[in-house]
Amino acid sequence: MLDSIPLFPRMADLDIQHKPVLDALLHDLQPQTSELTFTNLYIWRHPYGAKLTRMADDVLAILALRADPDDSFLLPLLGPGAGAGHVRQCLEFMAAEGHNARLWRIDRPQIERLGLKDGEFSIESDRDNWDYVYRTRDLIDLPEDRYADKVKHIRQFTRRFTDYEYRPLTPDLVEGCIFLQDLWCDEKHCDLYTNMRAEARAVKEVLLNFETLGVTGGCILVRNRVQAFSLGEMLNADTVVIHIEKASPDLHGAFQVINQQFLAHAWSHVPYVNREQDVGEPGLRQAKESYLPVRMVEKFTVRLA
Repeated sequence: MLDSIPLFPRMADLDIQHKPVLDALLHDLQPQTSELTFTNLYIWRHPYGAKLTRMADDVLAILALRADPDDSFLLPLLGPGAGAGHVRQCLEFMAAEGHNARLWRIDRPQIERLGLKDGEFSIESDRDNWDYVYRTRDLIDLPEDRYADKVKHIRQFTRRFTDYEYRPLTPDLVEGCIFLQDLWCDEKHCDLYTNMRAEARAVKEVLLNFETLGVTGGCILVRNRVQAFSLGEMLNADTVVIHIEKASPDLHGAFQVINQQFLAHAWSHVPYVNREQDVGEPGLRQAKESYLPVRMVEKFTVRLA
């Protein structure tokens, strides 16, 4: 199955043709970290400079060789034969090519699977990239003794917009979602920030390819206009990951409503929801903590010792 991937050190740009290979490897892995879905890798492939290479018959490496080499990184290697020696090969290659030689956003189970040992490698926790995991039922029911502020925002929204409706994402709603994304970017001045321009591109990638990628989406409409949308997919057997969530900056409570309604309509059967990391942004950290996660997925940065 990996025969289409060139042997290390040759590499291929990650593309849609690689979805079956990566889907199979990720299904076997059952990851906990939000980065490890084909959708995430695909929609961020351009800013990541994502490359694939085959280290052995059953080992796949994903390298992000970015335009700024200080931002480059390696993701956890995939495949049953992957180990510390393959990680070392990749990091030594990156260092020789002038890239930041780090294995990034890896959790403890993957460190153990790959046999990475202190002393042989430098292993440091990376709090800014820990994932937030919640009970899906909590974010649907929003018990008022724990989520009073969220309930208040939703009540204000539903009283003001009595005609709002939730709809699953279908191709005819994509244009409205993109229009909302553009409005959101105008409000946030995305053109001034490299990371926000990259995110805007990723959002449009997933919207335009959501059927091919196999993701599920949901929208909040007010007077037949998309005012919020969200997209997600199964990360592992008991957890859905939310890739994208956007809402009109002018409609107070829209974020709380799409958060609740998307889970209620699309994912109520799934025990847990991973809502990704806060990347060290204080406002985002406060917002994610306010939803009371049941656990965090601790991630690490690994370097050559």
